[in-house]
Amino acid sequence: MERIIYTLLIAGIGGYLGIKLKVPAGAFVGAMIAVAIFNMYTGKGQMPMQFKLVAQIVVGGMIGLNFNMNTLSELKSLLIPALIILIGLTFYCILLGFIIHKVTGLDLVTSLFSTSPGGITDMTLISEAYGAETPKVAILHLVRLVTVITILPAAIGYFSRLLSK
Repeated sequence: MERIIYTLLIAGIGGYLGIKLKVPAGAFVGAMIAVAIFNMYTGKGQMPMQFKLVAQIVVGGMIGLNFNMNTLSELKSLLIPALIILIGLTFYCILLGFIIHKVTGLDLVTSLFSTSPGGITDMTLISEAYGAETPKVAILHLVRLVTVITILPAAIGYFSRLLSK
């Protein structure tokens, strides 16, 4: 029990620092890095499997809170864009996952989850249930997230100005 308490305490401190330092997905990333460092140096990190299930339930509940009656009424106007995104991203992510697997030798499940367009927390939690190497999934999603947050807004601004001329 003491190991679990220390792990949760370290996770809390790391999450707090991640938020304060304005790291993308700071609570998650900060907690992950802090516990990883703690566990690498001490080997005393521990988290019961039941906590992972609770985390998945909480994340599912948080996502569910984003829906309301307005969401339902907007679904009709979003049908075509949703289908384009669904087909395009699914095809692209699967293709990219296979390419990463073939080029780098990273196992296929880890490669596919690493290229999935979901959030870092969600994909890391789900990937574990499928036998992926979750630290690698988390790191590759972190790279994606940081890239999207730092480069994509500038690219969108550039292209929107370019096309509006």
